[in-house]
Parts: sequence; C-alpha cells; structure tokens
Amino acid sequence: MTVRRSLLFAGLLAVLTACAGSSSAADCERIAGVREGICLTPQEERATAPSDVLPTISVDGEGREMSLEDLRGQVVVLNFWASWCGPCRVEQPDLNEARELTPDDEVAFLGVNIGDSQINAVAHLREFDVEYASLYDPENAYSGRFRGVGPRTIPSTVFLDREGRIAARVFGLVGTGEVVGLADAIASED
Repeated sequence: MTVRRSLLFAGLLAVLTACAGSSSAADCERIAGVREGICLTPQEERATAPSDVLPTISVDGEGREMSLEDLRGQVVVLNFWASWCGPCRVEQPDLNEARELTPDDEVAFLGVNIGDSQINAVAHLREFDVEYASLYDPENAYSGRFRGVGPRTIPSTVFLDREGRIAARVFGLVGTGEVVGLADAIASED
C-alpha cells in the first residue's frame, strides 16, 4: 500500500470512528437492530443541528419553506440523498418502511437532496413513493454544515433528538431496523 493510500485510509477511518457518536466502541451502549459501532452521542456532548430555512420538494410538487425548527419536539431522521446516488436508491425503500413503523407524533422524517436538479429529485420522490418532504440543497451549502456530509458521503443519515441536537450519524446505507432502533432509542431518552 502506498503512503498516500495509507494516509487516505487512516483519514477515512478517523472520520468514520469520529462519526460513530462516541469516543470508542467500548463506551457505546448497544442498540437493538443497530450495527456495532453506531452509538448515540452523550446528551451533554450533542451539538445543535443547523436550522436554516430552505425550500422543500415533495412528491406532489408543492414547495414551501421549512426549517428543522418546525420539527422541534420530535426525533428527526434527516437523510441526505440524491437521485443519481445508487446506494440512496437502494436505501429509500428501507427509509419508507421505517417511517411506517415509527409513530408520526414522535418521529419525523425529512430528506435533504443535494447536488441534484429539482426535476430529478421530484422524479425520485415519485418513483419511490416518498411521503415526507425533502429540503432542496442543490449546491450542498446547507448539507456541508453537517460535519462529513457531502456528495461523496451520501447516503448519510443524521438523527436529531427532540431538542434539535445531533444524537447519531450513519454514513452509508442504513436499514429499516437501524433507523427504527436509533429513533426509538432517542425517543425514549429522558
């Protein structure tokens, strides 16, 4: 392995480890249905998620402006995606299923579409029957404020607690059980 590849691998490993939500896997309380190493960030260490007002896109084509502040009081599953992202397409049915399995009054789902045209984003939402809105962020200006999220790291899913703080992050594909497990764990916090 070349020095450059070694450094790249070490950097990637550091980012993934830092994004797991805890300083070490040994400190991580295991959550049912969630792969090892994905943990909740301790409540006292959570950062508040950016809550900019952005336009939305949805299946019905009705756009409006929305902010994470609109969802305060609920656990938020914030999924970053694009229509051209193959893994995002694989993941979408699991997100839809997880939404069906979580109580609407406790858990809200919100997408963030990045690096995409609006017409392709709406076509994706229609193709996969996505029933929740997505913020439209074609230039990655908003998404880039979430540490590590960008066009090269999607799909990415960030879980927010009821106070709008980042409780967990998953870079890469997330399954139905993981979404439900993490959302339930956050919803059951005191």
